[in-house]
Amino acid sequence: MTEIIGQAIGFIALILSCYRYFKKKKTDVMKFSILSYACYIVHYFLIGALAGSYTLVIAIVRDYYIYLREKHHKKHRHRKLYNNPLVFIALFSTYAVLIYLNLSTVENILPLAAGLTYLCFEWFSTNKTTLKFAGGLTTIPWIIYNILCFSIAGTITDSIQVIASFTSVTKDKRARRRK
Repeated sequence: MTEIIGQAIGFIALILSCYRYFKKKKTDVMKFSILSYACYIVHYFLIGALAGSYTLVIAIVRDYYIYLREKHHKKHRHRKLYNNPLVFIALFSTYAVLIYLNLSTVENILPLAAGLTYLCFEWFSTNKTTLKFAGGLTTIPWIIYNILCFSIAGTITDSIQVIASFTSVTKDKRARRRK
């Protein structure tokens, strides 16, 4: 029964995740991303895929911090708070420790390694096309993880995200060629 409830919550997360792509304001996208992540945390927990759950807890912290960093990057008084390398070190270390603790189960490393890789891309790159490519690239280990832990909604969501990311990258390249 828990498995069925977990899969149902996963489909709610899938709907929220898809709906966020139709939002124009970054704050609305962030709200629906956090809601989607929260549902996925419960989903992964209920289907017994704990690595997925705690990876997404870190992802909420990471994405919200990066959202605030982008929002306040021009405000001088917030510059030190939102460009603090200690935050990067703390997030990087958290991923690294969890990867080390999960070395015995290879499939648990997949979402953690994807999260760590995306953190590095997101932190050090400002190029939107590079970030879209990184999003698609780091979703591939999630697809494998979702298949291994039988997360139906996760597999569907991440497959859509890979297709959307690579389509967007291709569209950006074509737009640059026209210029």
